[in-house]
Amino acid sequence: MAKGQRRTSSGIPLTDAERVIFAEAKAGGSKAICFFNNKGGVGKTTLVANLGAQLALDFNAKVLLVDCDPQCNLTQYTLGEERSLEIYSESDPKTVYSIIRPLALGKGYSSELPVVKPEKFGFDLVIGDPRLALQEDLLAQDWRDAKAGGMRGLQTTYVFLDLLKKASAQSYDFVLFDMGPSLGAINRSILLAVDFFVVPMAIDIFSIWAIRNIGQTVAIWQRELKSGISIAEDPSELPDVERREQLKFLGYVTQQHKERGAGVSKTGAIDEGAPAKKIVLAYQEINKNIPAEISKSLASFYDVGKIDPHLGEIRHLGSLAPMSQSQNTPLFNVAAGGSYIQLRKQARELYRDIATKLLRNITVA
Repeated sequence: MAKGQRRTSSGIPLTDAERVIFAEAKAGGSKAICFFNNKGGVGKTTLVANLGAQLALDFNAKVLLVDCDPQCNLTQYTLGEERSLEIYSESDPKTVYSIIRPLALGKGYSSELPVVKPEKFGFDLVIGDPRLALQEDLLAQDWRDAKAGGMRGLQTTYVFLDLLKKASAQSYDFVLFDMGPSLGAINRSILLAVDFFVVPMAIDIFSIWAIRNIGQTVAIWQRELKSGISIAEDPSELPDVERREQLKFLGYVTQQHKERGAGVSKTGAIDEGAPAKKIVLAYQEINKNIPAEISKSLASFYDVGKIDPHLGEIRHLGSLAPMSQSQNTPLFNVAAGGSYIQLRKQARELYRDIATKLLRNITVA
């Protein structure tokens, strides 16, 4: 840990059972997990940052987060405005873009893993970069070559697998990817490189469609990549190809529905039976159908008999989230009194529970 970096646990000691689960989950080397939904606004970045902090601060894991969203929300959340401004004011900062750029120049994989250390989260970070979006065309063009067995295309497709090879060499227990909300070329390369994926989701019809999209699209990508590797000239030059066919679904995390008050009638008067009631009923119906949709669309990615895919529900914690962002600290370590004491306690229990379920699912996946 770098000099001056503060690591503050959430204050909840690990139980013996949690220690056992953690030891089993980290056995066998580094685990790579991406958090993905092609629908935006589902609380993905907050989940990744706080779950990573929980693993690093409470479980004492060595954790690397990779910000692969060109919007760079994870970087700004964990590093803060001042440090982010300092980094992005440089002419060519060391970011996730630095990992892909050498491939675009025909120089092969990057020789380094550019890492910074957010002060209060406990994990290491490969910072995001808006220029990452510029590499979509490169990855899309080389994907066509990869499907045809071209070595350049396969090497480009596996750029994040090479990143994971470097992370493993540096003894990271877990590598977590924050991703943008798309089924584009960058996210395809990530999903084809990691061991596991988690789906953060809102309880709405658009997240249901997103689940269906993920299941269908990833399966197609896997088949096309397997075909390309089978006809490649020398697949032994690719990093650790064999285990990439084992992508597993670890579960989903839902956002708690924020119930609305009374509806408003057409005349403008308060009406307890107006549209708000219909919205709540629709929410309840969608929530009830999520397990069946998960099983139907993603069953090929997990053992239905062994895994409980619902990792938890993110509660609405009032103004704790904005306070966490302004302090650039995990939700469960926000420095504030009054009502924040109870909210902080809820956040601690919530993320400990999600982390434990995630680790348990890794052990049986």
